[in-house]
Amino acid sequence: MKHSRFIPRKGLKQYIPDQGWVTPGQEGAPAETALAPIDEPALAELEHLPAEAQPAPLFSEAPTPRENHLGEGLRDPLLGELLEQLHTPPTDDLTQHWQRIAAEVAQLNQGMREQKRLREELAAIDAQLLGLRSTILNDLHAVQRIADHQLVQARLRSEVSTLAQNRLATRLQHPPE
Repeated sequence: MKHSRFIPRKGLKQYIPDQGWVTPGQEGAPAETALAPIDEPALAELEHLPAEAQPAPLFSEAPTPRENHLGEGLRDPLLGELLEQLHTPPTDDLTQHWQRIAAEVAQLNQGMREQKRLREELAAIDAQLLGLRSTILNDLHAVQRIADHQLVQARLRSEVSTLAQNRLATRLQHPPE
């Protein structure tokens, strides 16, 4: 056997449409196919068995719905088996763990999206509260300015009133001559 620098070819099969699955790299030797010829005497023995005891055929003459869309060239039993394995989910413990992990990751993603949405909502509420605080402080400053202005006006009125009272009292005590 020739050694190559590539992947070892032990157990490797190659699909050739006219020959089926063959072991590659055997020059001069007849191709070893995965399709085994049906033994005619064994077939005759199967015909004498009752219908319930007969094994199911590997593939039927009428194509199944899945074979219809795969085409006529894919009627090789090994290729059909591989395609069937692709369509049927495995049911081992590892698959159940991965399914549970996938469900938990989906739940985690949903929770993180909800957390992000709530944080954005909280940030919007915080900005709204900050704006309200600023507005309240501005309004309080405006009220303080108005109150200070009114206080100044009241003081001035009080001083004017006191001044007018003093002058009037002076005039009343000393009449003009």
